[in-house]
Amino acid sequence: MLPTYNEVDGFKEIFPKINRNLFDDILVVDGGSNDGTVEYAYSQNIRVMSQIRRGLSEAVIDSIETLNTDCVIEFSLDGNSIPEKLPELVKEMKKGYDLVVVSRYLPPAKSYDDNIVTAFGNFVFTKLIRLLGNYPITDSLVMYRGFNISIVKYPEFKKFLIGPVFEPLTSMVACNRKLKIFEIAGDEPDRIGGESKMRVFYNGGCIALGHPMGATGSIMLSSLLDEMERQDLSIGLVATSGAAGAGTALLIQR
Repeated sequence: MLPTYNEVDGFKEIFPKINRNLFDDILVVDGGSNDGTVEYAYSQNIRVMSQIRRGLSEAVIDSIETLNTDCVIEFSLDGNSIPEKLPELVKEMKKGYDLVVVSRYLPPAKSYDDNIVTAFGNFVFTKLIRLLGNYPITDSLVMYRGFNISIVKYPEFKKFLIGPVFEPLTSMVACNRKLKIFEIAGDEPDRIGGESKMRVFYNGGCIALGHPMGATGSIMLSSLLDEMERQDLSIGLVATSGAAGAGTALLIQR
């Protein structure tokens, strides 16, 4: 499964390196590209499904309903996923593993596209998920993974599938259910063209937005709601710290 949104540069460079004979089917799930991504996919005789619901998690779920298969592999055409690991990933999936992850943090692998926010987020999520099972996973957030579609049918998966949490949720369910998990060490190179869609602070924090006396929370909340409406997003978080170690957070769902 290849999720795309204006990834034509990476598509042209990476896809020719993929051995199509490894797979029963290849599907591009496009989120509205206008840079020639879809046209290039058609030129390579690849099926394209236009994404109806917004978000990567929704793209994967929609693709599962379209692909006639027991296992799905997520692969990024933005340059972050290295095609050289696909044969090994397929090999391990055929051995009966329920979840196979190409980990950026399993030595000697390294991420060249990570930043302090994504690295810290992966650290926190991975630590929490490891508490659920006895498998020492190292990368719970990376998209590059193969999974048995039975994982998404468990009730806890459907219950917690809110927002961009598909990858950590598959790891959580696999650990909690004591399913068969395997990790492959694989580097994460820099992106090839385009812009990353994974952003946390779109318009800065409260200092960048202004810090009026007695109205900081209102400014942050209204700014979040405006940004969520602009991007048609469903989940948002307002968080702030105060004196003496105080901290508050507000989770918003549209």
